Amino acid sequence: MALEKIGPYKFEGVLGRGGMGTVYRGRHEETGEVHAIKVLAPTYAHDEHFRSRFESEIKALIKLDHANIVRLLSYGQEDAMLFFSMELVEGNSLYQMQRRGHRFDWREILGVAKDVGKGLRHAHDRGIIHRDLKPGNLLMTTDENGNPGHVKITDFGIAKRFGSSQNTGDNVLGTMDFMSPEQAKGEPVTIRSDLFSLGTVLFTLLSGRPPFSSNSVEESLRNLTRVPAPRISTVVPGVPKELDELIKRLMSKRPENRIQTAQALLYQIEEAEQTLRYYSEAKTAERPQADADGFDVKAPRTEVGTHVQKKNLANTDVAKNKSPNTVQGTGHGEDTRHDEDEGPSAAVQVDYFNTVTDTIRKKHVEAEYNPPEPKKAIWPVALGLAGVILIGSFMTYRAYLPPSAEELFAKIENNVARPNKVLEEVDLFLKHYPDEPRAEKVQKIKQIGEAIALYNSLTNTLSVRRNLPGEQRLTQNERMFLTIVDLAETDPGAAKQKMSHFIKLLGNDVTLSDGDKKCLEAAKSYKFKIENDALAKVLANVMQIRTAMKNASLTKETEDAIPVYESIIELYGDFDWGDIEESEEGRELVARARQIHKALIEHKNKPPGETPDSKAN
Repeated sequence: MALEKIGPYKFEGVLGRGGMGTVYRGRHEETGEVHAIKVLAPTYAHDEHFRSRFESEIKALIKLDHANIVRLLSYGQEDAMLFFSMELVEGNSLYQMQRRGHRFDWREILGVAKDVGKGLRHAHDRGIIHRDLKPGNLLMTTDENGNPGHVKITDFGIAKRFGSSQNTGDNVLGTMDFMSPEQAKGEPVTIRSDLFSLGTVLFTLLSGRPPFSSNSVEESLRNLTRVPAPRISTVVPGVPKELDELIKRLMSKRPENRIQTAQALLYQIEEAEQTLRYYSEAKTAERPQADADGFDVKAPRTEVGTHVQKKNLANTDVAKNKSPNTVQGTGHGEDTRHDEDEGPSAAVQVDYFNTVTDTIRKKHVEAEYNPPEPKKAIWPVALGLAGVILIGSFMTYRAYLPPSAEELFAKIENNVARPNKVLEEVDLFLKHYPDEPRAEKVQKIKQIGEAIALYNSLTNTLSVRRNLPGEQRLTQNERMFLTIVDLAETDPGAAKQKMSHFIKLLGNDVTLSDGDKKCLEAAKSYKFKIENDALAKVLANVMQIRTAMKNASLTKETEDAIPVYESIIELYGDFDWGDIEESEEGRELVARARQIHKALIEHKNKPPGETPDSKAN
């Protein structure tokens, strides 16, 4: 017999079915509000594994209250069947949108990344790792006219709490096409595992297929754990390099190489959006068939409906309200087992129903970090529990600790030739270590990196617009700027002089258009770029000379050392070191190489047994 009601909810239809149970559309008998009700299948009523997974979702959702996460409204048990209600959203999952023909462009993808990033930041801040991000678990809300709104994360059925041992080891949970490599190998998951999954989601929405999928599970697993992630730009031509780089970093095999936190991701998305603003206008002009919203006219609009995923119930928890309101009152009597602020229990025998209020959410969040004081009668157990909590809290604390000044500076210094690629690390260094002696140098690198980003952004945008018709044609000043940029490829020195004159020409013109003002700012940034290129070249040469001289000093035979110093003199004897501060070390090293080379030649011509003083250096 079909289930017609549970708790205070009378069912009005089925939203989805899966292996663990069913999601119903249900109306609260007292308030009249319509919610989505997820019910654990009766066959699993006494199965502790499935009950544990179901209750874990409740415990995760009860702490979360965010616009980009499905909202838990109530939970309970009736006739041994666990259930909970969620806000109902009239819309489709991103999986459904794609299956129905919607083609996501890169602007939509940035919006999806931002929405999911905000939701993940909220969950991670409360100690929850989702572990199963995929298009089927991301819902696009719609407004009253059926237009796409924002994305909500759903299905926390296998979510993991920081410090817990839940679902680890050989018990691998998640969806193969979207899980992280460490998750696939049964290793501990972290917040970076969710960020990897988000990267695969963005790749899939743009390209139409997951990055590591194959015809067999074994091949997919091998691709996921061993094969480098493909670049989205190799699959989808025209993807801006900022988004290409963002997805690449999210899908790094090693967690330490990924974007480290959801907050850092949001920062990079904002930077990318700012950089791509003009690029977007240019690409829109190239595609006149697109409508004002940037969606392809030929692709069908999102249909208003509810999310149903056939493969797994994990993809059916989509019910939400257009305007979620917490249910007031239980409508099913009082809970006879526990206080209203307790979480779900594994006991099967007693029926109960709890409404989730803001007060209850707050208590659950606070309880994560402020457990109640134990009774003295159970002090041995309490001490053990305290130790577990302390370890878990410490691990959580460590997960959010910023990298050390040494770690950050090492990465920054290793990328001194590309400071625009380490702006995230630069900002972290200046935020957490502003009084560190190297902060002044890092601040200078930040200035150079931002200048390069601005210069590259405008150059790319103008290059796209160069041959466009109509209003997108370049102004005279924009064309002049691009001409100098082209010159910079072959003669940086001459380009620097012309750029200086360009700045003088436009510097005092108060009638400049917004586009010309951007050219002026980019021209000023070009000076920093040239200086940085010169600095990077000098530092690379200094490093090479220093390494060669060190290796030569370790050789036992004079005959082996002489050619090394001869090469240094030949390659760098007439090198134009310029006038930057770091050049002085290069000049000194070349002079020292000349002295050592001369001493070695003299030693070679002396009777055997004598050692040149310079060789010892």
